[in-house]
Amino acid sequence: MNEIKDILTDSIAQLIQNSSTPGRIKKLEKKHNVKLHFIPYRYRIFGGILQSMNIQFGNFIEKVMDEVIRNNPNNEIIEKYSGKKSNKFHLSKKSDALIDAYISKCQTTNMTDVELQQAYEGLLKEVKNNELSETSNIEEFKHDVDVLFRDKSTDTYYYMEIKYNDDHDSGKFVDINRKLLKTYAYLQRELGDVTLKPILFYFTNKKMKGNIYLPEQTSIYRGKRFFNDFTKIKYEDMDNYMKNISESDETKKIFDDLYNKVVHGNKD
Repeated sequence: MNEIKDILTDSIAQLIQNSSTPGRIKKLEKKHNVKLHFIPYRYRIFGGILQSMNIQFGNFIEKVMDEVIRNNPNNEIIEKYSGKKSNKFHLSKKSDALIDAYISKCQTTNMTDVELQQAYEGLLKEVKNNELSETSNIEEFKHDVDVLFRDKSTDTYYYMEIKYNDDHDSGKFVDINRKLLKTYAYLQRELGDVTLKPILFYFTNKKMKGNIYLPEQTSIYRGKRFFNDFTKIKYEDMDNYMKNISESDETKKIFDDLYNKVVHGNKD
């Protein structure tokens, strides 16, 4: 349990630090200084910092999962790509077109689970062959990678696209699945002839909608299942602590200190 508290407390502290740098505060001061408003100036700055933290909540979950994965000595985070926001990648135009065609097929064909699994496995195999052999008609992209790690026991690489909850609207949902597949293609070209598996990971266990693009059993991990397979931490402990973290003494102190710094100008 102490490991979980340390991971989450450190991640919260990092998030707050990133959201309340002198540069960030100065930018908010400049923005709110010229606005007429009934809310006091310093409170608006504090509100702006809180808004920034809320926007960065997805990054917070990524940071937490990075630390959870590292906690298992059987896992190796691939530092060159994992957590980086502007990796430069290359992708064959053939794979790019294959992925778009696959997405369209999933949208227009009512496949059974078995048919989806077969189509999906066929796509990954064909994309891998393309990325290992194609040297012309290559496109360049800059792309972020949430988490990339290797399971040392099986020498298998896993690329994770991390989301907190399975509650995205239709347009966003399509983009998430397309990004997962194209990032798989980029990384397969970068890593070479290795076994690479893309994972769409939801932190919560809730299944709010079916996924017509990815097989549930092989490519979608929800909460507890991922923790059981890849970590040394119990999902129930993490989930309970996450639910109560906003009211923990450690978190309250961090926010109290930030409030006093911004609103009252306390430096200590």
